[in-house]
Amino acid sequence: MFVLGLLQAVTPLAQAAGETPSSQPSPTLPSAASPSATPAASTEPASTAAQPGVPISTMTPQAGSRITLVLFDEDIVLVGGRDFAAGDEVTVAAETISLGASALTKTDGDGRFILGFRVPADFKGTVNVKATQGAAAAGTLDVIGPEAAAQEFKTAPALPDLPVQRSAGTAGTATSTASPSPAAVGSPTPGASSQQSPTVGVTASPGTLPSPASSAAAGSRGHRLFGSASPSAALPATALPATTVPAASPSVTGLPAVPSADPTSTTGAPAPAAGGASDIDAGGAKSGLPWLSGFQSHQLAQLTDFGNWRGRPNDLVHVYTDRTSGWGGLVQPSWPVDLFKGFAGKLLISEPTYPKGQGDNGACARGEYDNEWKKLGSFLVEHGRGDSIVRIGWEFNGTFMYWHTDADPATFRTCFQKISAAIKSTDPQVKIDWTFNAHNSPVPTGNSPWGAYPGDQYVDYVGIDAYDHFPPSKDDATWNKQCEDVNGLCYVIRFAREHGKKVGVGEWGVASCSGDGGGDNPFYIQKMFETFKAAGDVMGYDAYFSDPTPGNVCSTITNGGQNPKAAAVYKKLFGTGSS
Repeated sequence: MFVLGLLQAVTPLAQAAGETPSSQPSPTLPSAASPSATPAASTEPASTAAQPGVPISTMTPQAGSRITLVLFDEDIVLVGGRDFAAGDEVTVAAETISLGASALTKTDGDGRFILGFRVPADFKGTVNVKATQGAAAAGTLDVIGPEAAAQEFKTAPALPDLPVQRSAGTAGTATSTASPSPAAVGSPTPGASSQQSPTVGVTASPGTLPSPASSAAAGSRGHRLFGSASPSAALPATALPATTVPAASPSVTGLPAVPSADPTSTTGAPAPAAGGASDIDAGGAKSGLPWLSGFQSHQLAQLTDFGNWRGRPNDLVHVYTDRTSGWGGLVQPSWPVDLFKGFAGKLLISEPTYPKGQGDNGACARGEYDNEWKKLGSFLVEHGRGDSIVRIGWEFNGTFMYWHTDADPATFRTCFQKISAAIKSTDPQVKIDWTFNAHNSPVPTGNSPWGAYPGDQYVDYVGIDAYDHFPPSKDDATWNKQCEDVNGLCYVIRFAREHGKKVGVGEWGVASCSGDGGGDNPFYIQKMFETFKAAGDVMGYDAYFSDPTPGNVCSTITNGGQNPKAAAVYKKLFGTGSS
């Protein structure tokens, strides 16, 4: 039967001070079990609260008029309600075709509540929720449990064995075998015909996800220019941890294996495309690694502690803007930029394509948001952060993101082009990152993200977010299959070489709590490092994602936490190796 329980893991904001912030602002509704924990009014954006949370890739928001449904950690449906009578009881019922449950909860002093229903791990279907207090409010959420998702991945049809292809019109390129366009054969690689000018009209329909009500605007803050310090001298090559670069592994799907990073292996490779990544940092000046290496954090002290722990300073910090506070939170992001005034490294900034509840990709593709995105470029320049890397609409290939692409990727593709061009028009130094979620692509059609690639002239980094789950990598055969898949890291590396781009890995980590995670898996850490190193000619950056929250991915590796074996290997390979 449907498993029901009040979610004890939901931490009220007032109790969360000092914890690691989530990559996605957690629900601002307090637990119904703790009405007294409702925080006092603040001028800070909701997402600035130092609160633990799940990686962005595990949350699936959909909203009704008075209730919001969110998929938490793949098998828990969170129900948040607002605008109910304060301090009074609400009946909340959840049901599917064959399962059902209900609960009675009480609202807090502001008429809000939050509780959770847990679905079986093998469940796949639509959950209908109704909250009744006099009049009823209803909402629906499509849910696929972790076991069902893993089974779908295992039984997915074989992907077409087609080579990657450079975009047409790229200067200095070698002639490559032409592939049919994805529209014709479902190719994982977009052909020239799939790339659009930013001025081309869009005929595809915009996304149809319902939009939740917008949050209050964030409070303003003062600004001062960033004063960059001189970067540390790069460590000599002999300071790198000793490791053996593996031989190219045989391809399970027939795709070519990733070549060695030996300079001779890239002789005669195509030159970087115009507007590409030839001027991107060759390596980590602060860390001494052959690529930029860093950490996801919204606390300067935590970022510093991570560098001290591993024994190598951070070259960059990965931050997420406040997408619940309107356009100001996205394009004038004093938070989180001001948090790192004392950090001399680079900012990696993840941005949705529009604020939550205030737009759609169709309007973006028509250029209606161009002036807003020009403000972001100006803001970065004014704050001494013109050299930032901006990840536009990351993980667009998962329906858990409200900005996700449709089955037809044309609208998202043109929207991305518009945003990239607008930011670069006011900040020519900025680098633009196109990132998808690893392992599979529910959208666009074809289980491949590449139909949504916007074209070489709009992209500097091709990126991937990859956690050790769905499936976890416990041996070379499993690693090779998921890495060389069209949704995998090795495919991204080959694409970057063919297109003159750099590779970005903005989120990655072990997964101790995920439904299909590999746990404390040092093998995964080893394979990620070996792959980064073997791709040294195109490897741009990595940022480890640390999530300590019970019930989420549990990827933390610092300070003797959840994954001590993985931590030891990470410290050996990415750090000094000292205990």
